[in-house]
Amino acid sequence: MSQPIPLSRLGSPASSRFLTEEQSPRNIEDVFPTTPLFDQPPDHITSPWKRALFDLLESPTSSSSAFLVHFASTSLIVFSAIVTILETVPSFHSISPRVWFGLETSLVLLFTVEYSARCVAWSSSWISLVKWMFSFYGVIDMLAILPYYIEIMLRQDTSVLFRFSILRMFRLLRVFRPFRYNSTILLTIEVMYLAVRRSHHALLALSFFIAMVLTVFSTLLYFSERGTWDDNLETFINSDGDATQFQSIPAAAWFVLVTITTVGYGEITPRSILGRLITVPLLAFGLLLIALPSFVLGREFSLVWEQMADDGVCLFHSPLQLNSARCSASQGFAREHDPAVVALGHHRLESQPSEPLKDLSNRKLAQNQTELSQQISELRATVEMQSEMIGELLGYLRVEGTAKGKRREIVVRSAVS
Repeated sequence: MSQPIPLSRLGSPASSRFLTEEQSPRNIEDVFPTTPLFDQPPDHITSPWKRALFDLLESPTSSSSAFLVHFASTSLIVFSAIVTILETVPSFHSISPRVWFGLETSLVLLFTVEYSARCVAWSSSWISLVKWMFSFYGVIDMLAILPYYIEIMLRQDTSVLFRFSILRMFRLLRVFRPFRYNSTILLTIEVMYLAVRRSHHALLALSFFIAMVLTVFSTLLYFSERGTWDDNLETFINSDGDATQFQSIPAAAWFVLVTITTVGYGEITPRSILGRLITVPLLAFGLLLIALPSFVLGREFSLVWEQMADDGVCLFHSPLQLNSARCSASQGFAREHDPAVVALGHHRLESQPSEPLKDLSNRKLAQNQTELSQQISELRATVEMQSEMIGELLGYLRVEGTAKGKRREIVVRSAVS
């Protein structure tokens, strides 16, 4: 009686043991999520002249006039920042205060006109107006002109008052406003944010290591450098007879932090031989702690930027076009380059329907390679086992065929005889 030959069946694993990135981007919306911009046009601008005013002030690429207004506004912002900086230089103090006041009055009046025009452009509804006034650049524009009018009302120079000097410093932030129309800078900032987010595990590990080094070495340096207590001076005295510079563990921690960051101010130095020996490892740690974060962030930045270059090229005039293109090009990365093209007013959009995959870290790639080798070995063993079973099956069929042939021969001989 024949015995059945057990054949094992190859099945797919219930779950993959390969490592993947938890936050792997799959499309452009995952990498650069669509967010409402502060200068996004209001939903309902019924008045034609308000729409024209909005395009003139908020869309530099909409027309030649808008570009000229944007260029003039940027020039005034830069000139205002230069004037604010030069006011603090001692060699310029000999200039009459009336000259500085006249320059500031002229600039403030121009910025007031611009601010009022922007308020009118955003006044299609109270909601849009309030939203713009409390946006980042709306607040900056207000703070830039507010100290001048406070001076007029108080009839005194607010630059000598600390609380108003802080407001006056906000005018320097206006130099960043033109950057919102440069999508190269905005896109680079987003790539930097992505690089930091992708490297947060490594950065957290390095931060923990720095905290441990800071705690251990600051404690060691404190006890090795504090010296002996002097009852008369009521302080610790080092071996040279001077008051120790390491009065506490936080003071020693400041020295450790300055040393491992390779800054080395030199205002605090260890005097004892033991303290100097403890400082030697800090010099080596400083080189590692500076190189490792730079390598991790630089690698992730290059990976994201190369993925954007491989998956698509996109040139935009402003963040508004960048935001609208994100919605239409959901299958590829967006990248802007060649600023000369933006200046000429030309743009093109080339999007490839490829799915960007996130590069794994070297450690995970090595683990995946090991896992793949193990699965190949298991598959080879399974194939060899199946080969042996197939050989047994063929042998069984061969024996059965021989037995059937002999029985047929016996039957034929019996019939002939």
